[in-house]
Amino acid sequence: MRWFRVPLFTVIALLLAGCLPTNVYYKEGAPVSGVARDRTQCDVDALRQVPVRTLTRYIPPTYSYRQVCNGAGACRTVRVMLSPGRWERYDANEGLRARVARQCMADQGYEKVSLKPCPPEVVEATVITATRVQPPLTENSCAIRIKGGKYQIVNPD
Repeated sequence: MRWFRVPLFTVIALLLAGCLPTNVYYKEGAPVSGVARDRTQCDVDALRQVPVRTLTRYIPPTYSYRQVCNGAGACRTVRVMLSPGRWERYDANEGLRARVARQCMADQGYEKVSLKPCPPEVVEATVITATRVQPPLTENSCAIRIKGGKYQIVNPD
């Protein structure tokens, strides 16, 4: 049997994925396929209104200073590089484009909601099927994440 090493941060990310809230655009009674279609259309419209504007910037190196002393007690300050300088390309319009897309979804009646993960006892008692039509939300509403980016909204009693 072969063992593969998996980086610790990957394991932690996978474990936390089930603990994080599910963020969705929500409009009571809206079909989930319609939400996806509207979101794509809003993203396309936002890209037309606020096109990509790629800029380049230089991030200078960062240093730290520490004292190093020898056995005789003579000390000197040593500069230690924490990260090297680098050039970085970024989209200066990314934030504005995201705001335009969110406003487009709001104009169509959607609200961005964060649904807590369903507790294990609710998951065990639920027949898991992806939500097709967004149900009314209650104080107890929660979400079960399903493969492929799908989810199920549950309203436990």
